[in-house]
Amino acid sequence: TMTTNGGNGYWLTYLQLLGLALSGLPYRVGAFSMTAPSAVDNSYSQDVYFDQSKARDEIDQAAYTSPEFWEELDQEIGTNWKTSPDYERFRGFCDNLRTETPGKEIFTANGQQLLAQYVFPGIDDTLTPRSAYPAEEYEQLIKVQKQLSERVQKTARKEFAGLLEQRPLVADDAESDLEGNDGDTWQRAAWYGWQFLPMRGAKRFMPKTMKALNQAMGKLGPAHRFVGMVCQKHNCTGTVHSDGRNYMLSTLTPVSCPPGCGIIVDGVDRSLAEDPVILDNTFPHHVYNQHESQDRFCLMSELYHPALTPKEISAISTLFAVKDRFTVKELRLAPWGYDDDGLAAALSSGLVDDLDFFKEIGFDHSKAAKKKARGRAAAKGFGA
Repeated sequence: TMTTNGGNGYWLTYLQLLGLALSGLPYRVGAFSMTAPSAVDNSYSQDVYFDQSKARDEIDQAAYTSPEFWEELDQEIGTNWKTSPDYERFRGFCDNLRTETPGKEIFTANGQQLLAQYVFPGIDDTLTPRSAYPAEEYEQLIKVQKQLSERVQKTARKEFAGLLEQRPLVADDAESDLEGNDGDTWQRAAWYGWQFLPMRGAKRFMPKTMKALNQAMGKLGPAHRFVGMVCQKHNCTGTVHSDGRNYMLSTLTPVSCPPGCGIIVDGVDRSLAEDPVILDNTFPHHVYNQHESQDRFCLMSELYHPALTPKEISAISTLFAVKDRFTVKELRLAPWGYDDDGLAAALSSGLVDDLDFFKEIGFDHSKAAKKKARGRAAAKGFGA
């Protein structure tokens, strides 16, 4: 049994809209602001939450309601996806993106809290094992968790000090400077005391970590949304929320975590002091840091649910890469997690047309430029 609610009772990502003129394009700044309080204040969480929801929904809907966007998707996947049995569930997902009301919620009998617009058909709890911490239910996730512990965590801990030196935290109580933000600094979002640093812009400070993360995720990720460092302020508890997308899971790998840190998913408490955690973030959850003086830092990365087929994962990742490219080229906006230097370089070089720039978190500009140069040479008869 499912019930729906048209309200915005979930937490949505903060879109960093850059007021830039990249490559001569007139980029627009989103019509919202964010101001931090001088102390922990519930109104802060609510204001930020609603601002993020509105901005994100408006930009996403501009893509989903555009015939040009879906034509671009056809060009990248091929029109076969509209008829092939391999893409039946993906077609249902696209129908939800186009037709469901943004913000409408679905509450399932097993406790999941979903966004109707982002439901991927066929992987609900009647057909697919769903639990707060699903690592033990799938062989692929057991392997991912082992790699996070044995390789990613050790590498991240070695590189983290250098990252924090180059990109220090912003003050939780300072005035927000949205237009002055270049897209690769810490973002205050969702609730007081939580900051997120997207790795798209900051990966140059943790290159070995990003390489290890890509290898650990294998074909399951990293997924398109959240990949970055997250900070939870000391003596601070996050807002209970659901990310609402049933086709993804989330991982938290402790990098610098004092005692008293953890996460509660569907009422089940897990420590974040040492071991990486894989969670199903469609269940209501929140993080906490009870330490009196030390902030907590984790590497967060989402990955695709192993109940999806390889073709479905490829189609989903392509769809959201096309959406990000459409946002840049047609809507003249900067998608979440992209820094201005990276976008400016991609626009000036023409790499913005390369879907891999949007599809791969660890996109390598230098290798892509060399590949493009080889292609030009081959076209002129100087290579093969």
